[in-house]
Amino acid sequence: MDITVSVRHFELDNEVRQYAAEAAENAFKEFRLKISSVNIVLDLQRNLISAHIDVAVKERPVSADSAAYDNPLKAVDDVILKAATQLRRYLDKKQDHKRPAEVPA
Repeated sequence: MDITVSVRHFELDNEVRQYAAEAAENAFKEFRLKISSVNIVLDLQRNLISAHIDVAVKERPVSADSAAYDNPLKAVDDVILKAATQLRRYLDKKQDHKRPAEVPA
């Protein structure tokens, strides 16, 4: 899984980049999907930071936006939670919940 963290309109220290990469890796490793890349973009607008995430999955790409926060860590957590929720819903819909039909003897 290739994880990219980029920023717009401000500079970001390596600790926050590392936190975002580790949070994304930990959140998405539990899924049984073939995730090829994760792109996280942090954007500064009017002293508030919002985050956008694109998760490239083979079957269904996922995209999510966070609300605007004053802390970049909150924005990263929010956007990763939203993307993980979308992937969890997708897996639940994809899973066959029907029991196999019983064969009469």
